[in-house]
Amino acid sequence: MANEYSNFLDEINGKNINFLIGSGASAGIIPTLWIDAFSKSFEELLTSKEYNDKQKIVLYYLWFNLWVKKTQILEIKDQSKEIVENYERFISNLITLSNHEGFDKPKRVNIFTTNYDTLFELSFDKLASQNRLTFFNDGSRGFLKKYVSSENFYITAAHSGISDGFQRSIPTINLIKLHGSVTWKKDNEKIEMSLENKIFEDLVKEAEEVNELILSSKEDVNPIRDDSDLNAAIDFFDIENIEQSIFDNTLTEDTLKEHINQIYSIAEDKLKCFKERYDLLPIVSPTKQKFSETVFEQHYYQMLRMLSFELEKKDSVLIVFGFSFADEHILEIARRSMVNPFLKIYVIAYNKKSKETIEKALGKGTQIEFIPNFEEKVDGSLINGNFTFLNNLLGGKK
Repeated sequence: MANEYSNFLDEINGKNINFLIGSGASAGIIPTLWIDAFSKSFEELLTSKEYNDKQKIVLYYLWFNLWVKKTQILEIKDQSKEIVENYERFISNLITLSNHEGFDKPKRVNIFTTNYDTLFELSFDKLASQNRLTFFNDGSRGFLKKYVSSENFYITAAHSGISDGFQRSIPTINLIKLHGSVTWKKDNEKIEMSLENKIFEDLVKEAEEVNELILSSKEDVNPIRDDSDLNAAIDFFDIENIEQSIFDNTLTEDTLKEHINQIYSIAEDKLKCFKERYDLLPIVSPTKQKFSETVFEQHYYQMLRMLSFELEKKDSVLIVFGFSFADEHILEIARRSMVNPFLKIYVIAYNKKSKETIEKALGKGTQIEFIPNFEEKVDGSLINGNFTFLNNLLGGKK
């Protein structure tokens, strides 16, 4: 780590520390939303007026298979090990950082994330046994059944010792999932947290049935009836090929639309059923449509208010990582918070291009600092703002 960042820990120590973590943190397990061939994100496709409602149903099918389906991570596989280790190192750094706080302040760090995945939960689960005097708080309470509530994020935990001769705050790490989670489901008018999510499981089956129907419709090219366009669309949407297909640098939006129209024509009814079930998921889609259930919608706005409230506090710090500010609600909160003269925002951009994208959305100001700087080093190398960079920054590695 370059000496230019050596004062980072001194600058954030003693502050109200908040992180805003986006999909870039899980890259390697879950693809990023950026499509190089189009120079835009998948979010922009789903919000674009260039796609009609029927085409967007197919885009949701793509979105689920490429991203949402991969977010329920319950075990660590070999190809996921490095990413999971990054998460674990990140949490360990936060514990160390919190333990350096004085006794006069709550040892609390807030992690706001738009990710639906369970990588933070996996990391919490592993590190909890090694850090018994750390309170990992996902906002849920309960025993046989756990329920999520915004009230649970304002708890300060303390340790008193066997004889109650002293009492000291212990580190609390709040995990606030702004866009919902694949581990959430509705139970009456409450949000239950459970690894068994029937809506999600049924949706996976629906997607598999759509794929089977698509593949069964494949026709051999006929000299009288040319089905080559249909076959090309089927090959594109085959679940085995779909990730390679959408990230192909030669793909054009016109070609994507042609494939979408072909697929909708052969699987219209199945796709409509899939979309109806998808709308029941307790997650915020890239279109920022509201939740289908009031209880999830209320929680969503409570979490946004919590983010806004934390950024309005004196001596607050917001560290942004893997997040592009494509979400207009969060972007607006960040912009409004910049009237707070005691707020400092650190944006860790992956590369110069992502820095420019974020800077265009968020704007410039004395309160915002982009790191790393992307000036070429003496040896010709460049530093990327990846998870290793963030962990080195938090770990004080030079």
